[in-house]
Parts: sequence; C-alpha cells; structure tokens
Amino acid sequence: MPSNGLPSNVSAWLYIAAGTLFAIGALASQRLGFSVVGVAFIALGGAILLRQRKNRD
Repeated sequence: MPSNGLPSNVSAWLYIAAGTLFAIGALASQRLGFSVVGVAFIALGGAILLRQRKNRD
C-alpha cells in the first residue's frame, strides 16, 4: 500500500512548530546550545515553503 505522506505545506509548518517548541524548551532550560537544533528545524520548514513557492511559479 503506497503512502503519499503529508502535503509539503503541512510538513513545513509542522517542522516550524517543532523547531519553535524545541528552541523555547532549550532556552527555558538554559541549554542555549540545543536551541540551534530548533533553529535548524525552523530553517528546514522555511526552505520547504520557499521551494514549494518557487516550484509554483
């Protein structure tokens, strides 16, 4: 049974939300180094959105 997965728009926003929560958690626990992982997730979500928008043009 093939699975198409989530639409890229939904995936991007989930990455952004997860990254935001991860960064907030890292900052709240005063683990500033781990906040970089949250920023990376946010950047990945942004890249997915930009790629999707670029392919639409």
